Amino acid sequence: MKGIICLFLCIIIIFGCSNKKATLSPKERPPEELMQEGMDLFQKGKFDQAIKVFQYVRDTFPFTPHAILAELKLADAYYYNSDYESAVAAYQEFEKLHPKNENIPHVLYQIGLCYFQRILSIDRDQTMTKKALSAFKRVVLEYPESHYAKRAIVKIKACREKLARHEFYVGRFYYRTHQYKSALLRFRNVITDYSDLPIAHKAQHYLDICVDKLKKRGGLAQPSS
Repeated sequence: MKGIICLFLCIIIIFGCSNKKATLSPKERPPEELMQEGMDLFQKGKFDQAIKVFQYVRDTFPFTPHAILAELKLADAYYYNSDYESAVAAYQEFEKLHPKNENIPHVLYQIGLCYFQRILSIDRDQTMTKKALSAFKRVVLEYPESHYAKRAIVKIKACREKLARHEFYVGRFYYRTHQYKSALLRFRNVITDYSDLPIAHKAQHYLDICVDKLKKRGGLAQPSS
């Protein structure tokens, strides 16, 4: 009987020790342990929970390397949680606080992706496309040797094609509504800014038609020069 009681007590002690870690409050746990928890949550796609952990580490241990990593992973968690506005703000804050950090190429590329994910169709406003293009250009210009630069080049091409198609779309709208002077300006923008893209040839075709239409109307003015 005594043996059974001793065994039971040993089990309780072992079980209690194994759960000591789980019962510790965040304030009693070291930052490296909390960061590991945040990373585990992040890897499992539990971004809302990961965000809370990273925020806690950032705010509670501000002068440690763990805080810097928490700031970066917080921004990443916002991005993968599709909260692109919060992600941009977090990435920009990271760059402001740590401009020489080795992760800045990643940060700049991710800022571009945050805008890229919010690009609208060609018949709508292209502000996000322009912002994405600007961010990706920064990556290529400032960190040309990074692997992010290669990725950014691909995204730059996609952004330019989108902007060219938007400009052409607007030009076609003006053309169909017989606003040839406005259409001419749009087609000329395509030819001037995106001469390396196939759509520039289509724009030239419509520009020539607009010029002919305006000449017949006697309304060809400065825009054609």
